Amino acid sequence: MDIKWLEDLLILLEEKSFTRAALRRHVTQPAFSRRIRLLEEWIGVDLIDRKTKPIQVLPVGTVLEEGVRDVVNRLYALRSDAQANAENRQRVTFIVQHTLALSLFPLLIRKIKQALPETSYRINPENNDDCENAFLKEGHFLLGYETTYRSFDFSHLPVHRLPIGTDRLVPVVSKKFTGRFKNDEEMLASSLPLLLYQQGGFMADALTKTCLPSVMRNHRVEVICESAFSASLKEMVLADMGVAWLAKGIISQELDTGLLVSLEAMLGSTELNILLFYRQDSHSEQAEQIFRLIEGLFAESSES
Repeated sequence: MDIKWLEDLLILLEEKSFTRAALRRHVTQPAFSRRIRLLEEWIGVDLIDRKTKPIQVLPVGTVLEEGVRDVVNRLYALRSDAQANAENRQRVTFIVQHTLALSLFPLLIRKIKQALPETSYRINPENNDDCENAFLKEGHFLLGYETTYRSFDFSHLPVHRLPIGTDRLVPVVSKKFTGRFKNDEEMLASSLPLLLYQQGGFMADALTKTCLPSVMRNHRVEVICESAFSASLKEMVLADMGVAWLAKGIISQELDTGLLVSLEAMLGSTELNILLFYRQDSHSEQAEQIFRLIEGLFAESSES
């Protein structure tokens, strides 16, 4: 198995076109297609429906996206760690909830790099429930969600807790999905196909304790898929498969352009608090500089 094949799949999922994906990968389309075929053979299942024109990524390929992205990131992190160790450089580790790794973290790390260009860091994306163990094991920072019902408890440790802001889980469908109905009333009166988070997880719990019970009580619903990953649910919504509650941080562009339509007024939403935790006992000068920088950035935001 070649890591290039995994990267090819991620680009194909983003572009939804063999031609555009091949251009981004700087290879011919036949060569790109062969590499996707080799990946399918290695996995043992078809990821692409080649009978349709244009071809489409099958649901199994979409569901794999976040896991594949995580594997690729971890492999490159291992390589970077090896290089850093060989050069005797210290690396700052961020444990980041998966959804925040796609939305807030890139913006945050860009500000850090602008102010501290010599910073060397790595990101470990985790499910919110797994963030605590990863943070205690190897992290300098944890960036995650909390709700009124579930929060992190580091009161027994020298850990700084810094509120960063809020996000919101909003029910959305694709514009094309709404086009199947005359109006919102007809859509809500039909059997709503739901794309939900896996039971027992943080996101599922947040919805179960807020808006989801009333949706189940007041509407006819059909749960057609469960996933632990927001990114895979987002792709299924964009593929016109149904309704999912997604963090606004990863769908703001699609809402602005009209690709996605919010059903928040009809189905309800859930607020999420965003927190950054920093281990004071990390004994890292770089990590201390980063925390003071972030602390200052969000202090300025709260004052303005």
